Amino acid sequence: MTCNAVFKRIMKLGMLLMMGISMTACGAGSKKWKEEVQLSDGKVIVIERELVLESGGGEWASNRNGTKPKENRIRFASLDNSGKVIEWHSTKTDISIRPEIPLVLDVESGRLIVFSSISDPRGCQIYSKYIYQKDVWAEEKLPPTFEQHATNLYVFQNEGLKFINLEKKR
Repeated sequence: MTCNAVFKRIMKLGMLLMMGISMTACGAGSKKWKEEVQLSDGKVIVIERELVLESGGGEWASNRNGTKPKENRIRFASLDNSGKVIEWHSTKTDISIRPEIPLVLDVESGRLIVFSSISDPRGCQIYSKYIYQKDVWAEEKLPPTFEQHATNLYVFQNEGLKFINLEKKR
């Protein structure tokens, strides 16, 4: 094999590797895990969590993988044993374009609720409450004061955990 042929093969291999790396970064992907959640009535359910990622994020010194959070999702079987799958997903973003973070999944007055949080431009936390009714999540305006709920969802960065039980959350 001539030097020119070897050089062409190395160049072709290099181009293929570069294309593969760039396509991986563009695809972004997601992080998925299952999680035990204890509701206020004591019942424990298992939910599926997903953090959808998108390209970007290199602007944060702690994130060198070229991705940033795009959306948080929660999926679980309906509590009425109908077999229906219920999904909540974040709809708002904060000043740094990060999606709202779900903090609480519970049942209140017989209806499923999710409390979430985002930061405003001043760094203050803004809380939202969503109620599941007629197969749709609707945001309910929070009054100036409302009953506090203990966070029962995993709120830390999930680095490779496939299942998070109640003990891990404590």
